[in-house]
Amino acid sequence: MGTQLRYFFQDVRSLLGRHKRRIIIVWFTPAFAGIWWYRLERSLYLLFGKAYSVIRIPLLPINALILAYSRLDINYKADIGPGLAVKHPSLGVVISGYVIAGQNLSLVGGNAIGVAKRCKQGEFIIGDNCTLSANAVILGPLTLADNVLVGASSCVVKSCLTDGAVLAGVPAKPIVRETELAD
Repeated sequence: MGTQLRYFFQDVRSLLGRHKRRIIIVWFTPAFAGIWWYRLERSLYLLFGKAYSVIRIPLLPINALILAYSRLDINYKADIGPGLAVKHPSLGVVISGYVIAGQNLSLVGGNAIGVAKRCKQGEFIIGDNCTLSANAVILGPLTLADNVLVGASSCVVKSCLTDGAVLAGVPAKPIVRETELAD
């Protein structure tokens, strides 16, 4: 439980960005509520294991209210590292329970991270410091390297093992930046 609490404080720092004075405003944002609820459910799942799926039944009305307010549907089985930030939750975010994501996952909004076919736990991995632009979709099972940027309205369906790659298009493919062309 302590780990998820520590992660939550790092999530709040990510939501604040450079403006540490905004803490009161951030407390009332839908993203704060949705991330807080995910961290709470994740803690309870880690504490009770598979029994949590039964224990959470009385919490479902609260879950429905928080989901309606925050528009963040993050499965409690998803293993997301610290620093989760959702910039515009009004567009909605869905994250599958099969996802293992590193630290500093940044979602702009309208994102779906789910499975397109059978997936086992540990087959859907997103690296550290990854960013999904508006309406970007990732369909696993797949692996994304660290520092990957997924462009707006892109759909990633294949693994990308190149650190710092920029993926764009449907289906998403690595693109070359202008600075790389100048070299």
